[in-house]
Amino acid sequence: MMDAATSKVLDSYTDVLVSKAQGGPDRDDDNDSADDDDFLELLEQDSAALDAFREKRMQELHTQMKAAKRLHETGHGILKEVATEKEVLEITTTTKYTVVHFFLPGFKRCEIMDSRLKALTAKHMETRFISANVENATFLVVRLGIQVLPCVICFIDGKEVGRLVGFESLGNSDRFTSEMLEFQLQKSGVIQRKIGKLRDGPVLNFAKQAENDDDDGDDWD
Repeated sequence: MMDAATSKVLDSYTDVLVSKAQGGPDRDDDNDSADDDDFLELLEQDSAALDAFREKRMQELHTQMKAAKRLHETGHGILKEVATEKEVLEITTTTKYTVVHFFLPGFKRCEIMDSRLKALTAKHMETRFISANVENATFLVVRLGIQVLPCVICFIDGKEVGRLVGFESLGNSDRFTSEMLEFQLQKSGVIQRKIGKLRDGPVLNFAKQAENDDDDGDDWD
């Protein structure tokens, strides 16, 4: 957000532009030049404030870059397959936001879910994305009541806050987009809304898509 001094300069320049427009076609170039000179003088007067604003923004950017690097070093920014149930428990209980995809190798819909999740990982660095092979996580499968795959479970501070079962909330369509998945995960709070990128509602008409898609059958025993 701009500080008062910066906002004052930009508001003043807007006033200059509005004044020019109100002058009409008979306004001469000398007056235009005089207005520009007045603005430049004002800009020079507030240059220190603008420089301070730029420096502040650079400092904030530097801090954000360092934070992103730390997150990346701890496994954020990628979809990582974990080998054991112990790893799943350790990550979900020590990480603020975690998305866990329980999958079965070779199952088409699990592969689709993997690809959509991978598209979100770099965008949502604050959230840890992991996947676990259900054949190596039989205890968690029973404890969490997983019966349909793919199953994506959202955790905040180690507590489940939501789950996606099969493609039910994604229109029962293999052609759902990463934006649709992003919207569903955002509702649980496990990923944060990104200004100008997340939408406030479903991206496409799910019902029409589902009518034209073959149902692979999500049941898994």
